[in-house]
Amino acid sequence: MRPRDGVPGMVARLLPASVVRPACLLLGGVAGLVLVAVALTPSAPHRRPGRPVVDVERPTPVAAPSTTPTAPAWRDDARDTAAVVYYRSADPRAAGHVRDVIWTAPILRVYTDLPAADANSPDALALCRTGAAYLEVRGRSPVVFVHARERDGYPVLANKMDLKDDCRLGRVP
Repeated sequence: MRPRDGVPGMVARLLPASVVRPACLLLGGVAGLVLVAVALTPSAPHRRPGRPVVDVERPTPVAAPSTTPTAPAWRDDARDTAAVVYYRSADPRAAGHVRDVIWTAPILRVYTDLPAADANSPDALALCRTGAAYLEVRGRSPVVFVHARERDGYPVLANKMDLKDDCRLGRVP
């Protein structure tokens, strides 16, 4: 749509003659910078909680069943494959719900396919207790969080914070 013929003249009459040209140049420059900034700004990728933004390929550690306390091969966000093996041997039925086990010191995070409505469910409590037993066998403090499935936003279904805790959530919303 083309502006009416009288509009530029009307704008020019509202401003003093010495200001019209610098004001137009300034507005054009600012508009150009905004367009360049918008064009060059990348969009942020989707991020899963507890995961790095950039996935770097890491070597797979060799998981040998052992009862000695071991530290994960990486400092944070380390997949604990030995925990998955422990789940499969200790409670195969509940282990079917395990999708990923990650050690974020001092917490063992168990990601499942369970829905968010399964807070304090028998399956969630069994996964929590099995995770606590796994940590105790390895001489670690039994701090375990069992998370629901991804599409529900990974809410906590059961957790154990210390030796006295029974894995049940205090108040479930």
